[in-house]
Amino acid sequence: MEIHPLLFINTPSFYREIVEIIDIEESTSVYEPLSTPPEKIQNALIARQLHYFSRPSKDPRPLLLVLKSGEKVVASIEKLNECDVKLQCFDSVRIIDGNEIVAIYSSS
Repeated sequence: MEIHPLLFINTPSFYREIVEIIDIEESTSVYEPLSTPPEKIQNALIARQLHYFSRPSKDPRPLLLVLKSGEKVVASIEKLNECDVKLQCFDSVRIIDGNEIVAIYSSS
């Protein structure tokens, strides 16, 4: 007794493609970025606080900022631009580096 397959599908013969590897010369040119990457505030907690307090609000939020030098500044955040923090002090506008801030407290 012969055993025949139940279903026979006639397929094309097997084809193997031969791929040639071509040597590619490496470039010796130097890539220089067009602009420098923006600076970031290193302390993540300070960065989150600055982003939160720089959002627009109905009334200015008076804050007490403690700097690395030990100086304490009472001001509200007017604008945050990468690392530069624009502060509205009592009678003047001051710009400080966000990495100079050690702590932020509410002064109200």
